[in-house]
Amino acid sequence: YEAGSTLETLVHQFSDPYAFLRELIQNSLDAGSGRVDVHTEYRPARQDGEPGTALFTVEDSGEGMDREIIDSQLTRLFSSSKEGDLTKIGKFGIGFVSVFALEPACVVVDTGRDGQSWRILFHPDHSFERIVLDSPTEGTRVQVYKPTSPEAFEEMRARGLEAVTRWCKHCDTDICYDGVRINQPFVL
Repeated sequence: YEAGSTLETLVHQFSDPYAFLRELIQNSLDAGSGRVDVHTEYRPARQDGEPGTALFTVEDSGEGMDREIIDSQLTRLFSSSKEGDLTKIGKFGIGFVSVFALEPACVVVDTGRDGQSWRILFHPDHSFERIVLDSPTEGTRVQVYKPTSPEAFEEMRARGLEAVTRWCKHCDTDICYDGVRINQPFVL
């Protein structure tokens, strides 16, 4: 297998493209976050004739990532097959790959740990850049940018809320979607 085809196979295992929200929330919970916030926003086009942008943001106060974690776990799956076994990924790997099921224009991860602050910018072809941030970052924020119309954004927002509510409503940790807590008591 070539790295690209393996990655595409993993991305398309998610029958619901909005499962990426569940996967990002799970990563936040694994990082020990006491709260996870999901925000949606529509940004109008800058020029006529171009689509606007849907922005999904998942933000936590978990332990964040340092350079070693970014290189050995978060971006490991996106590395060349010449670097070794693509199946050796940690808690960020396959779940994080789900962000590409939505076919975004880009994905931005801001994270910090142990005095390090990083931005990882993933492009549509799954290549990435690692950038040192000047200001300190606590926890992790993942932003997924998807070109779309205002009408399609409203449907995307609703489908995202449905996915988060379906999968995360019984979490012990507070999960908020556009400022509204979605947690519900578990009753039989």
